[in-house]
Amino acid sequence: MVNLILYLIVCCIICVTLLTLNMYVTTTVTGKKMHEAIYTLFLAILCGFIISIIPYICLLSISVIELSPESLKLTLKNTLYTFLFCFVSFWLMSLIGKIAIKPSRFNTNKKKGVIPYLVLSVVVAAFIVIYIVYLLERVYSIPLYLNNVNVLYTAALLTTSIYNIARIIEHLHIDQLMINRSITYTKSTTFYTVFSISFGSIIYIFIQSLFQVADFSIVMISILSVLILFIITINYIENQLIYQNGMVENQNMKLKINEQQYRSLFQYNPNAIFILDLKGNFKEVNPSVLPLTGYTLSEILQSKITDLVLKEETERLKAFFNEVIKGNSISVETFILTKNKQVVNLNITASQIKIDNSLTGIYVIAQDITEQNQVQEKVNFLAYHDELTGLLNRRGIYKQVDEQINQGTSFATILIDVDMFKDINDHLGHAAGDSLLKLITLRLQKTIKGKGVIGRLGGDEFLICLTEIKNSAEVKRLIKDIQTEMKQPFEIEGGQKDITLSIGISYYPNDGNNCDALIKHADMAMYAAKKAGRNNYSEYEASLEKDMLSKITMYEELKNAIEEQQFELYYQPKHSIKDEKIVGVEALIRWHHPQQGFVSPGDFIPIAEETNLIIPLGNWIIRRALSQFREWGIRFPMDFQLSINISPKQFIAENFIPVLLDSIEEFSVPPEQIDLEITESLAIENTELTREKINLLKGIGFKITMDDFGTGYTSLTYLSKFPLDRIKIDQSFIKDIPSNKNHAAIVQSLVSVAKNLDIKVTAEGVETKQQLQVLQDWDCDEIQGYFYSKPLHSRVFSDYWDKYENKIK
Repeated sequence: MVNLILYLIVCCIICVTLLTLNMYVTTTVTGKKMHEAIYTLFLAILCGFIISIIPYICLLSISVIELSPESLKLTLKNTLYTFLFCFVSFWLMSLIGKIAIKPSRFNTNKKKGVIPYLVLSVVVAAFIVIYIVYLLERVYSIPLYLNNVNVLYTAALLTTSIYNIARIIEHLHIDQLMINRSITYTKSTTFYTVFSISFGSIIYIFIQSLFQVADFSIVMISILSVLILFIITINYIENQLIYQNGMVENQNMKLKINEQQYRSLFQYNPNAIFILDLKGNFKEVNPSVLPLTGYTLSEILQSKITDLVLKEETERLKAFFNEVIKGNSISVETFILTKNKQVVNLNITASQIKIDNSLTGIYVIAQDITEQNQVQEKVNFLAYHDELTGLLNRRGIYKQVDEQINQGTSFATILIDVDMFKDINDHLGHAAGDSLLKLITLRLQKTIKGKGVIGRLGGDEFLICLTEIKNSAEVKRLIKDIQTEMKQPFEIEGGQKDITLSIGISYYPNDGNNCDALIKHADMAMYAAKKAGRNNYSEYEASLEKDMLSKITMYEELKNAIEEQQFELYYQPKHSIKDEKIVGVEALIRWHHPQQGFVSPGDFIPIAEETNLIIPLGNWIIRRALSQFREWGIRFPMDFQLSINISPKQFIAENFIPVLLDSIEEFSVPPEQIDLEITESLAIENTELTREKINLLKGIGFKITMDDFGTGYTSLTYLSKFPLDRIKIDQSFIKDIPSNKNHAAIVQSLVSVAKNLDIKVTAEGVETKQQLQVLQDWDCDEIQGYFYSKPLHSRVFSDYWDKYENKIK
């Protein structure tokens, strides 16, 4: 009995493991991608192994043969026959097509019936019986006692067992591949275990009966296991059918819901829906049709679709509906006339209505795209036109220039920039600026008329492509006409505003053979006009290209110089006019170019300003000057201030004050000893922001000086607007005193006004004793210039300071 139990356990382990492996392969990604021939071979190996190894284990358990390398070798050798038999059988069944060897969604759901599985089971059962007899008689040469009753009994039980496990595996595949019902390993293992006991016990009975009468216990085990396998098979199939029936009911419910949803979509769809018969008569419409057409429901149902569309659209619509009747779905734009005679643009989609494969009508969805098309037309317009002025935009005017180039005729491109337009926006507001641009547009159109096309590139820049010209003289006359037209004041915001224009001109083909080159050269010419003093025009010349190239080269070299710190600072002292004491020192940057030698600040500072390199350069100046100032403070006591020039862009930058404060803290320099020199242009262009930052800096302790004072046309107004500590009178006024009475009067007045406002005055560019004497007479506070010293290297300045300190003592 112990041997029997161990035998059945081993059978269960082998069969359950191999059947589970088979189920795993067929349900994983690898299994689904496996070719059917490969899977057939895989399945034949599994089945052949079970058919061969179970009888061998049975023979061992009842001690018919002994476990030895020789017996094992003979068994494995004959296993090849079972492999071959299973492979050929499965392959033939696959070719016949009654039973698919490799499960899939396509073949799992086919109705196969009982016969194919029964035939398969009988064939396999017969083969097993024959194989066992062959194994014992031919291979092991053991005499047998064959009994027809035992053979038939065994074949019947094997057929039943194999049939049930085949149906179970089929329905496991149905669960997983068709109805997506999860199969637990517990459930499948239970099925496979019962089959293993049934199969193993039947083999045991048959082999035992060949030598002796079978034990009653094993007979009952085989019968009960087959019966249990049959019951669970029937129960599982019934359970699956109940589950599928529930799914069908759910699907029916979904169909009802979908039908109700369809009705809801039909009734409440914002788009108009028509159902037409084959003659174009309205059979049914949804409520959205009524407000769209203006007709009542009864009026619509008594009409045809051709009664609504515009007459010129009738034949076209009929042709499209004929295409629908032929089987094509269409989508087309058309126009209808509403009851109140309004034209509505529709996009209609039409398809067939079929009932039992019979064409019964046409289903039409119509969407009102009137507003959408109007928006699209506006979008198309704005793609090539400026929304504010209605002129061609950058893309539009470029297209016009390209078309003119393609024609091969000569023409002129004129780039116009409104001088000081930013001031108009800043002081009067953007609405006033927009109004001015519209008025400028009207005057340009009036002047140009049919001589060319006008575009707005953006901001305050206009581009004119003059096509009807004969020579440059004619272009210049037209530009003078434009300037004359613009001289008349513009009425803006209840007041009058005068403007001037800076204009650049380039010619095709002399100045460029493509649009980009022509506009680039016109832009160069326009900047040359601005540089010449604005309210002017300039024609492109090759020298401008060289200047631009030189500027670009300078920019790249300047950027590299900042990275490599090719700069150093020189320091020019400021003296008290009363006792010659050094009261301050101004840090001045110097660039020693590796190849060009000394480069004047007048050459590279403007480029740094234009390209924003002035910000990193200015930050370097601050840190270097503070470092030097701290070094001087360690070597000798200082009671003078350090002046640092701050560019407008650097001053208005968001991080200017944080960078300045971090540097002050890093080098331990009191802010009271730092004098920040700003320009008058900064105050003019950024009045509110400048005042706000000056107040913040003075609250910290910094001194504020306005540099180059007197060069702006409204300078005196800023003495009262800003809390300045000092003004520096520009050297252009100082060099001509006392010989130039006008400059002398200006300087004397500035000193007097500053004194009354408690603002110190520094005179720049003092070079002669006579200039010094005059400034002393006017009670000027400080002087700076070559009379005392040119800018000095930091090492030389130490000796200079010692000299004047000893002199004063």
